[in-house]
Amino acid sequence: MIKRVVLDKHYVLSPESIARLKALENREVDTSDIPEATQDELQELKQQLMEKRKKQMFSLRLSNATVQWWQSLGAGYTSVMARFLDEARNHPEWVRGVL
Repeated sequence: MIKRVVLDKHYVLSPESIARLKALENREVDTSDIPEATQDELQELKQQLMEKRKKQMFSLRLSNATVQWWQSLGAGYTSVMARFLDEARNHPEWVRGVL
């Protein structure tokens, strides 16, 4: 099964690329060069994922207008806010701009 994921909505595949992908549609994936994961490796991966997903409660004071704006994003707005703050760690220029 081919799953299509759009990474750039402005990128358009050429007809040749589409034809090549369609030709691969029913082809089996060769996994013979990929070793099976051991139980220890799977357990380690599980631990790493659990550690990565750990969250900490945190509170802050925001203006009413700011809270309303975030809430206007709809259900899951706190998750969006958390992802935004996580992304801000990778962009120090955002932080410098508001100090």
